[in-house]
Amino acid sequence: MLKRIHKLNDNLVNRICAGEVVERPSSALKEILENSIDASSDRVDIELLEGGSKLIKVSDNGSGIDKDDLILAIERHATSKLANEDDLYAIRTLGFRGEGLASIASVSWFTLSSKIQESSCGYQIANIFGEQNDIKPVSINNGTIVEVSDLYNNIPARKKFLKSESTEYQHCKSTFERIAISNPQVSFSLTHNHKEIYSLSSGDLLSRISEIFGNDYKNKYFTIAEDVGNELSLSGYVYHPSYLANNKNVQMFFINGRFVRDKVVQNAIKQGFSGVLHHEHSPNYVLFLTINPADIDVNVHPSKNEVRFKDSGSIHSFISRTLKKSLADNLFNNSSSQTYSNANNDTHSYDVPIREFDNNSPSYNSSSIGSNNYSQGTKEHINSYQGTQDRNLIANWFNIPKDASHELFDFNEIGHKTDNASYLPLGSALAQLQGIYILSQTRDGLIVVDMHAAHERIILERLKTQLMSDSIASQQLLMPLLVNVTPLQSEAFTLNKQQLSLLGFEIDMLGENQLAIRSIPLLLDDGKTEKLVIDVLDDFTNFGGSNIIADHQEELLSTMACHCAVRANHQLTIPEMNALLREMEQTNRANYCNHGRPTWFKLTMNDLDKMFMRGQ
Repeated sequence: MLKRIHKLNDNLVNRICAGEVVERPSSALKEILENSIDASSDRVDIELLEGGSKLIKVSDNGSGIDKDDLILAIERHATSKLANEDDLYAIRTLGFRGEGLASIASVSWFTLSSKIQESSCGYQIANIFGEQNDIKPVSINNGTIVEVSDLYNNIPARKKFLKSESTEYQHCKSTFERIAISNPQVSFSLTHNHKEIYSLSSGDLLSRISEIFGNDYKNKYFTIAEDVGNELSLSGYVYHPSYLANNKNVQMFFINGRFVRDKVVQNAIKQGFSGVLHHEHSPNYVLFLTINPADIDVNVHPSKNEVRFKDSGSIHSFISRTLKKSLADNLFNNSSSQTYSNANNDTHSYDVPIREFDNNSPSYNSSSIGSNNYSQGTKEHINSYQGTQDRNLIANWFNIPKDASHELFDFNEIGHKTDNASYLPLGSALAQLQGIYILSQTRDGLIVVDMHAAHERIILERLKTQLMSDSIASQQLLMPLLVNVTPLQSEAFTLNKQQLSLLGFEIDMLGENQLAIRSIPLLLDDGKTEKLVIDVLDDFTNFGGSNIIADHQEELLSTMACHCAVRANHQLTIPEMNALLREMEQTNRANYCNHGRPTWFKLTMNDLDKMFMRGQ
């Protein structure tokens, strides 16, 4: 039997839409909270029962809704945030689709109460699983109260897909935390089953992060603040998990105040952390990208968690470049003072000024770090290096004389000030422990340094500096390498041929589906060239940018640095240890070795006093 096309009734349409907009209780909570923020609220209180499936109640002190607009507020595609089509392509609010409340009301016992400042009383409208009641007056303060009860009780088939109460609550809690983090100027409270979970006062972003995730996130962080104009900026904080006592894996990225998940952003952040993150760790961050609304499309999915960039390549490059630059700083550059208590409970606060190093600093000539014994070992490591390129090519690339290859890794031109060693970030060396660690005393505690890991990072950064100081040299291949590509990869090559040339490649298109690679960057393994080129083209297709070649070159340099770094059981003198510490203080990313492991840790006097129960 032929079934005729017919129009669905509004209630059924709302329930279909609710399947996308209101996936679970946390989705409903997100829609309501976004409305509270858009209403310029500075106080929002949330009550949950049974993970939000029994009750979601949100009270705010925002601008409120006029009595005459209450009916429209729970109708599909009715909103105060869009006036015309142009507004759709320059969205500056969190909500805009006009279907959130209508979808929620169709699958719950829904009550909306609101009062505007000009009104003598508030008004309330109820919608019982899609059946609308009349508006009636109600006594409330200025603002809006939304109550969502018995979610999906009218759709048992849908309700059975909800998870356990604890699981649904955790989703609601995560949604609350994202909204609270992105709006630190707003006071929030959250209760679940009548138990207070959060009571957050208004303040700055760093305080809000520490309130939610712990004090570690307020003490050990890298500040991101990059503004290139034209409404494009990146700000916030990133954290290295090695320095967090309780790694909660905080990963929050906001675009114009909206929490999003985006593969371009995620890849850019991953590349921004490359070279400083151990493979077992994930980066921690709370980042805010501000972008011209005309350069981004947020109308991709009803959940509004996905976006599409007008120029994904430039955004990818901007994010990864900014993170790399910020992560090049060291944690001790953020230090200002430390406090500890002694056995008599006297509290001492020491201001530890951070010494700035420059090329005019007095030179410290170590008698052994650059000695023949150590230098000879370094030369042997380079000469025995079995990398993917001939060692002479590498030596020539870095302008290392064959009889003085150690000079690249020598510890001369190191600022040193013995009379003020306790004021230096990494202090003054005391001893070497088990031939592996350097023990150093600062004015407020003890620092332990992994000498091989630290030296490895110092060498790598010197190699990278040398690499960046010259144009990327290419080596001509005796026979061109032929690579078959897909239509998408071919298009990516055509669009990015100039960028590949800047990376040191000479590539020609032989046909629609084949490339000829005629020359490659000097520090590249021609045994892996075809795969690397394909991977680069895939990155251009998926993310608009690629760091694969740079990462591969850094991997080779990292192997060299590991071979050349001082080894365990190599005895260092006190001056040599101090030379290493001073060099660390001047080296980018010195907090981590080339594999992302920490190079040093600090025990303050307060930490030591606790160990020995002094003052207790």
